[in-house]
Amino acid sequence: MADELYYVYAFTWADCPIEAIGPAIDPRYPIEMVAGGSLAALASRVGLDQFDLGKLQAGTADVEWLSQIAVRHNAIVGQAARSGPVLPMRMGVLFRSRESLLERIAQCHSVTSDFLCRLGDRQEWGAAIYLDDARAERAPAPAVNQPAATPSASGAGANYLAQRRERDQARRARKEQCRQEIAAAEAALESKADSFCPVRALPSSLTGRREKMMWNAAFLISPSACPAWLELADNLAQALADQGLLLETTGPWPAYHFCPEMTT
Repeated sequence: MADELYYVYAFTWADCPIEAIGPAIDPRYPIEMVAGGSLAALASRVGLDQFDLGKLQAGTADVEWLSQIAVRHNAIVGQAARSGPVLPMRMGVLFRSRESLLERIAQCHSVTSDFLCRLGDRQEWGAAIYLDDARAERAPAPAVNQPAATPSASGAGANYLAQRRERDQARRARKEQCRQEIAAAEAALESKADSFCPVRALPSSLTGRREKMMWNAAFLISPSACPAWLELADNLAQALADQGLLLETTGPWPAYHFCPEMTT
């Protein structure tokens, strides 16, 4: 119908079960598997009377409504990923008709099939490191090579300058130690994962935390390797905490950060 579009959540195998996924983003319509051969699009229709396409594409949609759509979109993709591999779509991928969607499935059949086969039962886990300044200040200061004293320096002014140099050196040493600790944690976590992807560190306005996010990454891990990876992350978190670095993991998620480029 002219006043309805097909909203796509993900591509997956055509035999992926959808019974337990729940309502679509427009609850008036059911979630469907639009199958094209061995592949299918996990999709549902949306009505233009409640789904403002223009505002969505222009980025001017109501924030509360947009948040509800994003939460439901991710929940649907995540539920499907529990049943099998999925290639998640970004929020707001729409097709004018079932025919145009089937055409798209055919166009990307090779790329999608290859990705789903390589993904198998692996899922994405996230890891982030935050800096707790107060705890970092209480941590033992790293060793700093002090420059030789200058014989001509004397008095209160010289002492002030010397103390300032020491603070600056200590600050630089802490920063370098932090960088080394994060690099070592990244290497250790990567060694226990199948794939690794650096992710942009998020600002406090998005994390909602007072601590600054220093590092963010995604890891692709098989179920059999997951217990060892999580145990390693716990051990690293305990060691890093002494330096004021807070390591936290999240997941499992659909493989958002490992998807091939898909033009829609």
